[in-house]
Amino acid sequence: MTFTVGSLLALRAIGTSSLTPGVGEDRPVSWAHVCELADPWRWLGPDTLVMTTGIAVPGGDTEQCAYLDGMYAAGIAAIAVDATMMRAPFNAAALAHATQIGFPVLETAHDVRFSMVARVVASAALGLPAADSKQFEQLHGALLLSELCDGTVPSTAAARLLSGFGVGAPFICAVAQPKDPRAALAEAQSLFAAAETAMLAIVRDGQLLLLVESGPEPRAVLEALAERNGGIGASARFHLIDELPVAVQQARRALIRNHEAGRLLAYAEHDATSLFLPSDPDQLRRIARQVLGPLRTYDEQRGTALTQTLRTFLEENRSWVRASERLYVHRQTLIARISRIEKIIDRNLSSMEDAAECWLAIQAAIGCGDLEPSDDSISEPSADLT
Repeated sequence: MTFTVGSLLALRAIGTSSLTPGVGEDRPVSWAHVCELADPWRWLGPDTLVMTTGIAVPGGDTEQCAYLDGMYAAGIAAIAVDATMMRAPFNAAALAHATQIGFPVLETAHDVRFSMVARVVASAALGLPAADSKQFEQLHGALLLSELCDGTVPSTAAARLLSGFGVGAPFICAVAQPKDPRAALAEAQSLFAAAETAMLAIVRDGQLLLLVESGPEPRAVLEALAERNGGIGASARFHLIDELPVAVQQARRALIRNHEAGRLLAYAEHDATSLFLPSDPDQLRRIARQVLGPLRTYDEQRGTALTQTLRTFLEENRSWVRASERLYVHRQTLIARISRIEKIIDRNLSSMEDAAECWLAIQAAIGCGDLEPSDDSISEPSADLT
């Protein structure tokens, strides 16, 4: 079905109007996507409605005209802005230029969720009844969550975008590793919809990843989902969406340590070091770098993996045999590496005090996201075998 900007103006019923009336009304629209980047035409294809809060819209006349030219040249159908949120609203010269080149500029009322606009566009473009457009809201939510995990959405816009899906701070990230992640995703969407509780979910790296608002209702749904999928790991509560990557690591770590089938295990519930370490990621990072900083620098400069060697050695309770087996190296090679590590970090790992300090530093690095919360170890490059 062909859906044009002219048809799109029917969105005025939910609070969308045109700042360039009559312009480009025959331009087809096949998709609507939120983009807060300075060059959306590099990431979005033709016939797309770009929705933005205006964070990346430049301020000068020439710059605003170039911004509109870039989208027009890429075949983007139109741009919809929230003028209330815009740092630099489109000025008269830019709107006149948009009229001249035939590029539609739409304005969405502040209280209209971008997800609602996307649902209307998707339903009309594909000829679906409104009731079936829920799947498109879920898809947009999945795309947003993926971008948040990758850190490609500015933090100033993230909270507003999330509120459009009904998810607000404080947040919790949850991770499951079911046999069939796609089926688990569909089940999660069904359970949360039945409970009338908002969430965002994606399948990534073979795992089901969910972002929910902290509270008893989302937790109850997560517990029900855990019973059906062999268990779920959940992060600690966090208030800033910038902390999402750390929360994902926490949830994955909790999942690894969740040995009780069907249980929802929170990060703080399993982490014994939480009695001695802070929960703030910045404080954890400072602790980790105080001990591991020289070793991480050594690894980065020489292409070695001595930090991983130290971690494996401590995880195996300083057992030379088990640690060398996990690292796939000879025992004497491991002894030589541990000796080198002790010199670099100025610690004696035969001392319980120093070993405990290194162990806490490793846990702090995992907690702040500097180290992966995986039990898997890797062998070091051959260049470090001497």
